[in-house]
Amino acid sequence: MDNKQDKCEIIIIGAGIVGLAIGAELSRRGREVVVLESESKTIQHASSHNSEVIHSGIYYKNDSLKAKFCVDGNALLYEYCTKHRIDYRRSGKLIVANNDQELSAIEKLQLNAKENEIKDTRILKNKELLSLEPSLIAKYALLIESTGIIDSHSFALSLEAEIENSGNHIIISSPVSSGRHNGNEWELTINGDNSYIIHSDIVINASGSNSIDLAKRFGVINLPQITYIKGHYYKYQGKNPFNRLIYPLPEKHGLGVHTSSDMENSLRFGPDAEVVSKIDYHFDSSKERFSKFTNSISKYFKGFDSSLLKEDFCGIRSRIGNTHESSDFSVLFERDHGITGLVNIAGIESPGLTSSLSIAKYVAEEL
Repeated sequence: MDNKQDKCEIIIIGAGIVGLAIGAELSRRGREVVVLESESKTIQHASSHNSEVIHSGIYYKNDSLKAKFCVDGNALLYEYCTKHRIDYRRSGKLIVANNDQELSAIEKLQLNAKENEIKDTRILKNKELLSLEPSLIAKYALLIESTGIIDSHSFALSLEAEIENSGNHIIISSPVSSGRHNGNEWELTINGDNSYIIHSDIVINASGSNSIDLAKRFGVINLPQITYIKGHYYKYQGKNPFNRLIYPLPEKHGLGVHTSSDMENSLRFGPDAEVVSKIDYHFDSSKERFSKFTNSISKYFKGFDSSLLKEDFCGIRSRIGNTHESSDFSVLFERDHGITGLVNIAGIESPGLTSSLSIAKYVAEEL
């Protein structure tokens, strides 16, 4: 793409996991695709600042996009990892409960799982839990066997390779500042090191935290409100005693301070959830935050040593809705907003990584 005015069939704005997944899916179908990324590298925001968990879909309302895409995406992601030799571990997950009220809460989650056709769940009692996880403090726990973890960076590299091996392109350092449909095609203005205009028949706006703002510049009205939720992660410098991921009950803005791991079986805790006004990856090192983490972790981790807990990183979730429970993804087509040739994707927080291949399939089938 050397000329100042180029043309392609489909432009995808944003090279996060969702943008790359859509690009790869369309490339497999023989479509002509260019992915534009404002940063100097791909997956620089939510796609690389998360727990790398493959979620089951247990938390989400049956009629929501989160439920649909997460449940479908879970199976698609395991299949993709096996086919493309991406490292993953189907570890399973335990949501813990320590009294009758909390037991009632995990029973409701299990009912929701059945509504979402998640079949690999069961409630375990203390004796069985101790045999599975000797370091776990819990009277009961809901086991979800389809939860796991993935090497998300290898996953992203595989998607990139699919796009480029198909003869399509990913262009970094290419922020889209404006765009319009002129009646025949889209004209997007790129303001990177060298400003230029690129033309396409279809624009897919998958620009993450910028998606709503950019859609407004494209002329879309009545867009949902985005809330930024900041989450901090701590790493544990001791041995990981757990074989499975351990979660408390979900909270208003998130899933609670839970464990996560990686292919080396290191142990991490987080995220917490704090509403913020802007994207900022600075780690808030307050004693209050550290205390909240240690109090939460010590409720389910027998032998937890708080002196081994060290600051790790932060992530930002772009959420539609005021709470974790009420939030959902937004995938809008021309029939929804009236703008020719535009697909607008927003609010792809957790379980966005798990849902990415399902979202990609859905968008590709609609085009």
